Amino acid sequence: MSQVPLLKVDNLSKEFVTQTRLFRKVTKTAFHPLSFTLERGQTLAIMGDSGSGKSTLAKVLAGVMPPTKGSIYINGDKIAAGDDKKRCQLLRMIFQDPNTSLNPRSNIGNILEMPLSLNTNLNEAERHELVLDTLKLVGLLPDHYHFYPQMISTGQKQRVALARALILSPNIIVADEAISNLDISVRSQIINLLLSLQSRLGLSYVLVANDLGVVRHISDHVMLMHNGYVVEAGPTQKVLTTPQSEHGLRLLQNYNNEYRWHHNKR
Repeated sequence: MSQVPLLKVDNLSKEFVTQTRLFRKVTKTAFHPLSFTLERGQTLAIMGDSGSGKSTLAKVLAGVMPPTKGSIYINGDKIAAGDDKKRCQLLRMIFQDPNTSLNPRSNIGNILEMPLSLNTNLNEAERHELVLDTLKLVGLLPDHYHFYPQMISTGQKQRVALARALILSPNIIVADEAISNLDISVRSQIINLLLSLQSRLGLSYVLVANDLGVVRHISDHVMLMHNGYVVEAGPTQKVLTTPQSEHGLRLLQNYNNEYRWHHNKR
């Protein structure tokens, strides 16, 4: 009997329907039906040019928006589009910009306690203790509990965002270009933290990223997207070394050129 994959995505697709001034419905496909699996303790990197559908896919996986068609299974259980409580306990998301994803009017302690209040039966003392433990887990201090987001650096904010994702002990974390806005030294720290947490907690990641160096370093598998289609998918080393499709080859050439430009600029 084969082992059930941690995450199974089956013929998932997303369309947006808008109305014109003439009341005609216009349908735009964010991404066409796609399927993939993710095993425990592994990382899938999703790469693609602007408009490829990669960020929309991340949001559909995390329940930020519903799919048009298709199914998502975690540990073999189908996750209904509106079952936010179940999904939150299994899969959590880190957004690209912590400056907009963290409420500036709430201190960090309250930001981290909110998912616990909504999704667990822990009392106030238990929630407080778990928040302090989670702050320590991501390399922050107990004192940060009382800080507000605007009082800490962007790198520290992303650690808070990671702590918020971890607080419910999920199996999977979806990160939508969560390290792309960080400077190179902070980016390295966050990558090492992600790898350490993965080893320690057995986490799986779905990582939307456009940095070839990051993808090579952190991912086990890569999926390349173009105009809403998956044009290349497989083990990271194989896909990044010998792409089999024309779009995959062009995409990676663009990434390589951009990577060299940034590297030379530094």
